[in-house]
Amino acid sequence: MARKLNIFSVVLLSVSVAACSTPHTLDKRVTEDNYKEVTLDRNVKIEEPLRFWASEKPEFLYNQDTQSTPITVQGDTLNILALSGGGANGAFGAGVLMGLADRGELKDYSVITGISAGALIAPFVFVGGDEIARLEDVILGINDKEVLGKKNFLNTIFKDAFTNGDSFIEFIGEAYPEEMIDKMAQQHRNGKRLFIGSTHLDSGELMVWNLGAIANSDLPNRVELVHKVLASSASIPGVFPPQFFDVRDDQTALEEMHVDGGLAAQVFYNPSNFDYQLISDALNLDHPPQLDVIRNGLLKSPYKPVNDKGVALLTKSLSGLTMMQTRGDIYRMKYLSEVDGLNMQFTYLDQDFSEAKQSKDLFDLEYMKAIYQYGYDKAVTDDLWETELPQ
Repeated sequence: MARKLNIFSVVLLSVSVAACSTPHTLDKRVTEDNYKEVTLDRNVKIEEPLRFWASEKPEFLYNQDTQSTPITVQGDTLNILALSGGGANGAFGAGVLMGLADRGELKDYSVITGISAGALIAPFVFVGGDEIARLEDVILGINDKEVLGKKNFLNTIFKDAFTNGDSFIEFIGEAYPEEMIDKMAQQHRNGKRLFIGSTHLDSGELMVWNLGAIANSDLPNRVELVHKVLASSASIPGVFPPQFFDVRDDQTALEEMHVDGGLAAQVFYNPSNFDYQLISDALNLDHPPQLDVIRNGLLKSPYKPVNDKGVALLTKSLSGLTMMQTRGDIYRMKYLSEVDGLNMQFTYLDQDFSEAKQSKDLFDLEYMKAIYQYGYDKAVTDDLWETELPQ
């Protein structure tokens, strides 16, 4: 009995210490009453919102009074690229894009959206040029040692994740240096837009970050903010700690907590059902907008016997939920694109490569290399795009 009490006391003490050690206390957090009203802590002039809720129309993309848009298009079609989440499966999307680039068929996308793994890929396509050549090395350079660092699984219970997130932030900083962020700013000025999604965890809602506008701003912390947005979009709860953003409610300093955008949506392209045909009309384009979607993962769960053990059951259940969420997102996008007159096509990982894994790592290199090559081969052999989901 004494031994049980001692263990119980240690657990209580650990929880108490963990709770007291965090600087991100609830009294600093935005509330249900003000979370939609707070603003980023800034004293700079901006031309368009640095971020907005996915439930808000991005009206800055089209001026109804003047029937004009800040978006520019090379050619006669407004091209939109939507990149989904997927963790290690992001290697597939990287392979697809590198294959298209090497073949000379990577489109000039005026609008790019990304969530989670897709958020880490999107800036390379947005900037283009020499940065595309770095995409393979960066995505295949993601490994457990590089981004997870020292792991402590008890911290998942007593703190916020089994890693402290330092290694991940360092990786982000090296992969997206200030010179690249300057190029992002230039592309924004050139009339392109990069939208990254993260989940505002207290509300569960999707926040859309206008990343090119942030890069182009006079914010003194614009580089750090770009890094934090990318990290938040890909911060899998329990694996990486949440990212906290400083905001203000009038003169009161508060915090927001953001995590993986995949909790709110796996992929998106038109916040609040925004009609991109308005942009095409404003630019007098000959063809309807073209939406290309890269699903970093499967769209149909493979049949696999599951052991009746807690971890196995939980893993299968979560993967099934994510799969159905993705299918729902794509069905919605397909419906809205038809209503608005857009052409939509998508590609996805249509084979199970789990046998390629040689470790239990979250980011197994052999698995990622296999699906990267598969995506690359699909892109260079004209076997890439689909218009109907698998049954």
